[in-house]
Amino acid sequence: MNKLLLRAASYTVVALSLDACNGGGTTLSGGVYMGKVANAQVALYQITADGAVALSPIAVTRTDANGTFSVSASPRYPVLVRASGGTYIEEATGEEATLSTPLSAVYLSTPSRMSITPYSTAVVTDALARGGLNSANVTAAASRVSAFLGGIDAQQTVPVYSGTANGSDIPAGVRMAFALGAESQARTDAGLALENSAQNIATQAANGDTLGMCHTGAGNTSADGTVHATAGDACTVTEGAVAYAANALNRTGIASVDQLAPAQGAPLAGTIASGSCSDRVTLLANTSNLALFDSRRQAVQATLVGDMTASNWSTYPTPSTWGPFATRYGTLQMPAGCTGADALRELVMAVENYWVDQNVNYCHHHIPGWLPPEGTNTSGKPYRDSTPGSTLLTCTAQRGANGAQSIQLAAGDAPAAFPASSINWHGVDCSDFTSWAYNFAGITANDLSTGIGTQACSTADNGGTDAAPSPGVLLDINQANIGTMESYLRPGDLLYITQENPTADAGQFTGDYKISHVVTWTGKHWSDLQAGADASRYDINRIGQPDSRLGGDFRAHFPPGFDFSQLGATPTTDPWMILDSHFAGPAYRPFLLWYRTHLSHVRRIIGADDARADPVLSAYVIKPISRNAKRTLITLGSTHAGSTATSGYRMTYENGGKHNCYRAGTAQ
Repeated sequence: MNKLLLRAASYTVVALSLDACNGGGTTLSGGVYMGKVANAQVALYQITADGAVALSPIAVTRTDANGTFSVSASPRYPVLVRASGGTYIEEATGEEATLSTPLSAVYLSTPSRMSITPYSTAVVTDALARGGLNSANVTAAASRVSAFLGGIDAQQTVPVYSGTANGSDIPAGVRMAFALGAESQARTDAGLALENSAQNIATQAANGDTLGMCHTGAGNTSADGTVHATAGDACTVTEGAVAYAANALNRTGIASVDQLAPAQGAPLAGTIASGSCSDRVTLLANTSNLALFDSRRQAVQATLVGDMTASNWSTYPTPSTWGPFATRYGTLQMPAGCTGADALRELVMAVENYWVDQNVNYCHHHIPGWLPPEGTNTSGKPYRDSTPGSTLLTCTAQRGANGAQSIQLAAGDAPAAFPASSINWHGVDCSDFTSWAYNFAGITANDLSTGIGTQACSTADNGGTDAAPSPGVLLDINQANIGTMESYLRPGDLLYITQENPTADAGQFTGDYKISHVVTWTGKHWSDLQAGADASRYDINRIGQPDSRLGGDFRAHFPPGFDFSQLGATPTTDPWMILDSHFAGPAYRPFLLWYRTHLSHVRRIIGADDARADPVLSAYVIKPISRNAKRTLITLGSTHAGSTATSGYRMTYENGGKHNCYRAGTAQ
């Protein structure tokens, strides 16, 4: 899932009530809002059965100083209503603005009231893009935008400012007012034209996003052992919602996008068995703990929305091929004597081992328990696609339904593919896996973004520039200093890896390296795994079997010609082990080659404050160096690296709708 980053709402809504008049006409009265749009022209147009709009309006009027109007007309539905011109106060900035782009709405039958907003305009935009304003296209588009707004009617809901939104029980009018502020925030922050903003709404709605949650993850795996970078998350409006919630001009009473989510059941909590928390192996071997993990896995993993229920979430045909967003898991109570950071780190590692044992695949899904249906979603994208390199890929073809993996012996080899009928279509990608593991362990809930760019760059140390920062602290432990800094890493630390090659033709980011992958530091060498009570799970001769925790691509991450008979025999042949979702899903792999040579930085979630105060690590804490006026582009660096806004080893966080994290300069 992903939750992303508002000020006071101004909107363009045409609220029209219909009253029969003596003489046979109908008086349509309402208002235009993006803020109250004064002196806007409002025109009504007939639409033919095939969706064509008449050239001349059947009625025209203007709004008054409050943005309201009335007009007498006798329309035959469907009807297009268009508002143009006029002035208003921008919700996100409080500045006066001119409505330079028309807003519109389309009605198939007599509405109880009409609301013409950027969201109603998105309905029109969506329907036109799919072939025209016919009944089928309009109905489908209205349904998608309604779902994006949390179930309210985008074309008949008039915004209301109460200032007292009560939890998630938000009246439709207040929800609409907040949505309009979110659009204003997103548009003004990114410097977008109104038509582009409406298109962003339509795009996110078609992707199955909501105002408070956006589908984000990582890129596709590659046969060379790396992971491709994503193009960036298209979450502009959702980001606007997160930012607007913290905007001093926000008058809706909605202080967090968490309030926008439908009410869910109480977060599933639990208690770790006494005497079992000394290490991850003992913790997972305890039958009570295993039963606890099983119960959490078998419970509802999804945030329930619309007509998704506790009975159908696992196979629900979501609008997006990403499937449902994750639910928020409750805290796991640790027994007496097991409340320190080390115990929590072992809990995280036990959770990750548990999910490795579930044999899930590498899939662009948010939750491992969702089985995508066959066929396509409402946008025509396949729920099940395993084509290597495809932009439509949802799961790799390297994990079978029985849990077995195909084998890759060397980087660049094309591994065997399971037929579509035999692929395990349950799974999560790398950043969805780390977000899921910390959520399932009851440590971060859904606060760790599923999007690789946001998860890698967002930080509470941004000094308030992130309205919803990811938990933990970023540390400048990288490819250049990892040899001397390995001892400062802790189990559960998240290590971010860049793409293999620098970006090309990327404007100001040309030559920089985009973050594309995340792994978990286990704190174990290969020899440590062989000495543990669960050593059988790491038998190199059983790679690919359902009971193996080693990735099917395990050997491909060693240098060419490596003598596996010497694995673990000497310090130079005893690599650190990491755990990541890659190739055929979550598994153990060696911290060698690309993983090590392209290490960007580290996120520490457990013990973050201790790291900030540590006499050594404090110099490695990554913080903002500079940011643009709208705070949509943030440069970050550490004291250790001596970074500046334009030089030195630094990071750039692009969070203006698209969320990307880049590294630039020479590693220090």
